[in-house]
Amino acid sequence: MRGLLRTGRAHRCVCVPAVKYLNAYTGTVLLRCRKDAYRLLCSALPFVRQLESRGQGYPCALNTLHVGGTIRTCQKFLIQYNRRQLLMLLQNCTNEGERQCIQKSWLSCSVAEEQSLSGDEEDDDGTETD
Repeated sequence: MRGLLRTGRAHRCVCVPAVKYLNAYTGTVLLRCRKDAYRLLCSALPFVRQLESRGQGYPCALNTLHVGGTIRTCQKFLIQYNRRQLLMLLQNCTNEGERQCIQKSWLSCSVAEEQSLSGDEEDDDGTETD
């Protein structure tokens, strides 16, 4: 469905986003689309109320947390976002067991970031092409 969609006499470009990362536990999805269609995608996401897979519908609510030029900048944002969320949870802990579990998650997030950043360095000039 990528490319042109013909409706009557008018032609318009349709962007089909690609899912690059999905975490069902945190409810986070990283979508990739063409640079010229990101505004259209961001404005359409809040209207999505259900996702279908294998004939079964799943209710959802989508919103935009970040728009980045490359997959790498989006991954860096997600690491920082998850850290902030874990710190907020840590402040709201009611017992020591919860606190230890969240601290363990926060440390694993820090280790994962160090490992991912020590890998290959990519050019991060804010552009990405299909």
